[in-house]
Amino acid sequence: MAAICLLTGADGGDATGLFADDSVLADVYAVPYLYGPECIALAWDVDGEARGYVVGTANTRAFQEWFVEVCWPMRPVREPRTAGDEWLIPGAADPNRMLGPIAQEYPAHLHIDLLPDQQGKGAGRQLIEAFCVAAADAGARGVHLEASSGNRAAMAFYPKVGFEAVATTATTVTFARRL
Repeated sequence: MAAICLLTGADGGDATGLFADDSVLADVYAVPYLYGPECIALAWDVDGEARGYVVGTANTRAFQEWFVEVCWPMRPVREPRTAGDEWLIPGAADPNRMLGPIAQEYPAHLHIDLLPDQQGKGAGRQLIEAFCVAAADAGARGVHLEASSGNRAAMAFYPKVGFEAVATTATTVTFARRL
């Protein structure tokens, strides 16, 4: 899972070397979702090998509190040394990072990553739909995600699976979907 996160972490491309520690991206966007509250983790397996995943939580508020109070402090402290570290490390420690108004209306959130050889084959759609069913079963009335506006494939994909762009910044687009 960590390897897939790294190999797709730069607008869908390989993020190896963009951070001083190649594991930091997965430490924020992937691995904690195997342990946090109300988390959902689904893998896309091809012939016994993971080729993608969707992870997230049905309760962004509970996850964010757990992440900054329990999970992130357990990771070794590292000072930002690259341009990637300068936004990722302080952002991860921000207790309000995921608690904007969107989290109230769409309390679940997700991260999805598929290796390039699995993209465009329906795997992403299947993972998204399975996640949405699980989040709705857990009581979430909506799900959101944030994507880099530079990731052209993501910008085209999310509307095709029922997400609507609800907010934009200079570098990101927030998508949301009712469950």
